[in-house]
Amino acid sequence: MTLVDTPVKTRKINVVVLVTGILYLGIAIWFWRYHLMPGDSSSRLANAYYTIFSRDPHLAAIGFVWNPLPSLLLIPFLPLTLVFPALTQESLLAVLASAALMTATVGLFHSVIQKIVANRALQIALTAAFALHPMTLLYAGNGMSEACFLFTLMLAVRSLHLWLVEKRVEQLVPLGLALALSYGARYEALAPLAAVTALVAAITWWRSGRNGALARTDAVIVGLPGLLAVALWALASKIIVGQWFATFSSQYGNSAQVSTSAADIGSVTGDDLAGRLSYWGHQMTGLAPFAAILLIAALAFAWHRRDLAILAPITVLGSVLAFDAMAFLSGTSFGWLRFHIAVVPLAVLLAAHLIADARQRFVTAASLVLVLAAFPTMFSILSDSNLSREEAQWVTESGRFNTSDLHRINTQVASDLDAMNLPDGAVLTDVAYAFGVVLASDNPDQFVITPDRDFAAAVADPTAHHIQYLLLSADGSADAVRLARYGPTPVPLDNATPYRDAQGGVEWFLVKTPF
Repeated sequence: MTLVDTPVKTRKINVVVLVTGILYLGIAIWFWRYHLMPGDSSSRLANAYYTIFSRDPHLAAIGFVWNPLPSLLLIPFLPLTLVFPALTQESLLAVLASAALMTATVGLFHSVIQKIVANRALQIALTAAFALHPMTLLYAGNGMSEACFLFTLMLAVRSLHLWLVEKRVEQLVPLGLALALSYGARYEALAPLAAVTALVAAITWWRSGRNGALARTDAVIVGLPGLLAVALWALASKIIVGQWFATFSSQYGNSAQVSTSAADIGSVTGDDLAGRLSYWGHQMTGLAPFAAILLIAALAFAWHRRDLAILAPITVLGSVLAFDAMAFLSGTSFGWLRFHIAVVPLAVLLAAHLIADARQRFVTAASLVLVLAAFPTMFSILSDSNLSREEAQWVTESGRFNTSDLHRINTQVASDLDAMNLPDGAVLTDVAYAFGVVLASDNPDQFVITPDRDFAAAVADPTAHHIQYLLLSADGSADAVRLARYGPTPVPLDNATPYRDAQGGVEWFLVKTPF
């Protein structure tokens, strides 16, 4: 079986990309049409938006709490919002980007499957098992960073697969670049960056007859781009915001959010190791119920046939899963279901290797059954809002209502502010929470926002900076504007206009200054 992409293979990939692209576009339009975009996707879009459309546009406005790649990819398309305002005001651009990235991910996935399995029908079936998995479908259309992260991981899997099979050192260059890109998407990329570098060093040392110098050289080729990505991003963060790794040290970062929500998280996932382990096991069983069996069987047959290529998906995707599992079990993660999405492509790739190495009809049939078993178990997980806490916002009727209602409130706040015809810099707000309002506004220049270089001074003395209104989140634990004005005490209603959701809960306060 050749590893060269023939014209037939290329045409098949094009067909797969076209079909999945149409499907994912439809899902993205569904998320947009019913205003179901999660806050994470809109906030990533907003981070890009501030770099061009704000009263203080600059590239550093993209922020340093979250990795920049999902936002950076959107910046070239932002000028189109002048013609199609819905691209930003309704977060349409975010869902279109995730649909495009997941489509590209499926194309890469199919190209790897073609290099493992020769039978064309099996290639299509295995690709469909990944492309049509409910988690793949959801995260293809909702605008979150999973599509971007999976795309970079599959780039790494493909390059590592080629290097393991063809033994060509030039494949290490795109492998290193893919790992660096993956760090631009998510912090979990630290795991495959370390794991792949170690693997390449070990295999080169073994293949070269224990040549340590050659092993170190290959490790540098693979690891240096990612190491530079980590170091340069940390250095830029330190220079601009004074923190090396803001996601761990910022009041807006993941560590602070998990700490603040620890009691709520523990009430669902369990507050001890045994409880978290049980919760994690149920999630993994829903995503890929027989992944462990596939792993053991695929490794056994690969060992028998000396098939090193199986190490590509295990090292890249498996290290991400191990990282997320350790983070959750140690109590430093929310334990969202999406954090384990890498098991979906991993299980299918393990099945592909098992089919290719076993070359037995029974094993082929059994492998397909084990992979496809994820569909009924996944639907079961999605019906349990405790195990799929985020996904319940889109797959349950009450979740969809609440998510779309939040969009309605944000749009109403923005509309009310726009109707006042306020001057630039008249509304002070913390966009860690108010990003949806700023995106929905026709006049983003009216806001003084967190990335603005005079934000801290405006928070300290709103009157001196000609602030006319404070827009405060009702329950944002780290809302800098609300904490500076009222501290931890509730916002008094005598000088504030509340904006309520459909159940009567307050989402926003608009406070007139002077107080």
